[in-house]
Amino acid sequence: SDTVAVLVPSLTDKASSRFMQSLQQVLNKNEFQLLLGCHEYNQLKEAEILMTLLQGNPAALVIFGSQLADKTHQILEKTNIPTINVVGSPFSPAQITIETAFFEASHKLTEHLLEQGYKNIGFIGAHMENRLQRQQLNGWHKAMLSHYQNTDLVITMPDAASLQLGRYALNEILLRQPELDAVICSHEEIALGIMFECQRRLLKIPGNIAVACLDGSDRCDQTHPTLTSIRIDYKKMGIETGKLLIGLLNNNHDESEESRIVQFNYQIELRQST
Repeated sequence: SDTVAVLVPSLTDKASSRFMQSLQQVLNKNEFQLLLGCHEYNQLKEAEILMTLLQGNPAALVIFGSQLADKTHQILEKTNIPTINVVGSPFSPAQITIETAFFEASHKLTEHLLEQGYKNIGFIGAHMENRLQRQQLNGWHKAMLSHYQNTDLVITMPDAASLQLGRYALNEILLRQPELDAVICSHEEIALGIMFECQRRLLKIPGNIAVACLDGSDRCDQTHPTLTSIRIDYKKMGIETGKLLIGLLNNNHDESEESRIVQFNYQIELRQST
């Protein structure tokens, strides 16, 4: 087969789309076509869509950000094609697993804000049924607990990230805890919504509230004030995944070898908003 099956959680979120586009470029250059399936963070659909993809007899499989429901895991156990697992729940049949330290990134960013003197640091998250976002929440939670700070400053939702969610969440959290002096957001869109709401309320950033996000892009340099963020280069991740996959397909991987784990780094980009 000249197709590679790719299973992603969303067609619209920034991480999935950037990863997918750059992966497709590498595959196309090597005369492979991308066969795409999307489960929209629905674990019940995940296994069903995976089965449909595998019915096309692909040469290889890439799973991005998988929740790995039990049924999905059972299917993967029986899959006998080169498989790469990218920033998802671990599973043994994958020849290569690409990981990013989402927990550590969130923990370090929260620690930085605490060291800057912020105490009442909130967390606002979308897609919280997703394992990656839960890791981010846990990183924030551990840092707050280690400094004996309030861990009730949380608003999370299973919905997609949006500007509206950011505006709504800031209003809600300020009603409950007006002492809020900083907020960390799972997605850039939420942080932008918060910044717009602060502007409407005449709240100064970072004078009244510091804002940071765990999902930064080039837009963080264009806001006023510029937005502190964690940057994960999903475009580069897609390219690296493509190269690793072509290596597997060209039999450069010894099947007797143990599964490989590849760590993909993140960057903390400190800007004016904190």
